[in-house]
Amino acid sequence: MLQRLRRLRGDELQLLLLVLLFFAAGYLLVVFVTRQREFVPTVPGILTILWPSCLPFLLFIGFSFGLSWRSTQTDQLMLPLIALLSGLGLLLTTRLEPSLNAIYGDTYVGVAAKQSLWVTLGILILAGMIFGPWDELLIRYQQTSLMDWLDHHRYTWLTLGLGLTLATFFFGTDPNGSGVKVWFNFGFFMLQPSELLKIILVIFLASYLEQHRQVVAASNYRLGPFTLPPLPYLIPLGGMWGIAMGTIIFQRDLGVALLLFGVFLAMFYVATGRGLYVLVGLVAFGLGAFALYHVVPVVKLRVAVWLDPWATAQGTGYQIVQAAYALAAGGIFGKGLGRGIPAIVPAVHTDFAFTAIGEEMGLAGTIAVLIAYLLLVFRGYHIATAIPGRFRGFEQLLAVGLTTILAVQVIVIIGGNLRLIPLTGITLPFISYGGSSVLANFLLVGLLMRISAIKS
Repeated sequence: MLQRLRRLRGDELQLLLLVLLFFAAGYLLVVFVTRQREFVPTVPGILTILWPSCLPFLLFIGFSFGLSWRSTQTDQLMLPLIALLSGLGLLLTTRLEPSLNAIYGDTYVGVAAKQSLWVTLGILILAGMIFGPWDELLIRYQQTSLMDWLDHHRYTWLTLGLGLTLATFFFGTDPNGSGVKVWFNFGFFMLQPSELLKIILVIFLASYLEQHRQVVAASNYRLGPFTLPPLPYLIPLGGMWGIAMGTIIFQRDLGVALLLFGVFLAMFYVATGRGLYVLVGLVAFGLGAFALYHVVPVVKLRVAVWLDPWATAQGTGYQIVQAAYALAAGGIFGKGLGRGIPAIVPAVHTDFAFTAIGEEMGLAGTIAVLIAYLLLVFRGYHIATAIPGRFRGFEQLLAVGLTTILAVQVIVIIGGNLRLIPLTGITLPFISYGGSSVLANFLLVGLLMRISAIKS
């Protein structure tokens, strides 16, 4: 017993307890400010308010004890960071629910409870990834480990991912009225296949690039002053460019296209070490996007709204204009939790969660959130560089790709909120409301944490 106590992951556990106390205080503050007439300052009343966050955070702490028992080598900072960001998402939905109901009716009743359910299911997925006896089970099917299984079936995963995405053209729904049918409606749950597609494509690319790393990195052909690898092995570059352009054309989603292509370029650079290929890829993407700007009306509309939202402030530019006013109203330290009116920004709980943080927590709060994301991305890349030598292949490329998903996603959505780039429908990882996004991000982190536990 003493030996097991010594194995406790002290840094991780202390950080989790700190996060739990911080958000418990935040919940009570929000409730006191926004629901004074409903709030009962008794132990049962407090527990009634706190329950949406209590279960996920207790699971986080239990998960930490499980890691101390079963997987002591796993990275100790990933879990507190996703607990912090998930907790902020729970706090945000709890704060926004009354305001959303007041402005838009009863459509948003239960938003906080649903978000708590998604986070809880996400933690269970995380636990399944870490504690599940995948390696033992796969040995029976002549696979040495979970990573080998993912590596050796790349075309199966690619077919599955593309098949799900193509199915949205025939069976997809558009719950937001945006004209983009990228969800499956199962009644009790809305599934967005693109959330799974980004992980599946990373698995495929990690496997392909690792198998052909030396050939792709070689320079056997010359094009003027430039050297190129054997052309057949550049097919993935052309294929990813085609997928990105196809996403813009058929799903009219510039954000997902930018995310997928950005992740691919990062993995391609790590596999080859040649910055020229990345530059060529960026130029190709830019030229393709420019051409489609003149072909796809939705892309042209979004760019026009981005450049001058005030010209259509009462129409298509309303959302961006309201977001700009919300950020300006927040100032340095914000209006305080529960004291702003972030719900006047449409889709504030999904696309514009960052502006809600900016209004009530100010510039200081948004910088703190950015630091949390920077630390999460740093830990992801640290996991990739710390992989033991004989595993520095598929696992390293997979870790790089998964981490880049988070990094590019944060850049794209925050850039859209701040009008640095055209707005897209990508969610803010772990903070924005949404089942598919939350579950996919927990699956992503589960793979990263499992990679971090690899021993030499």
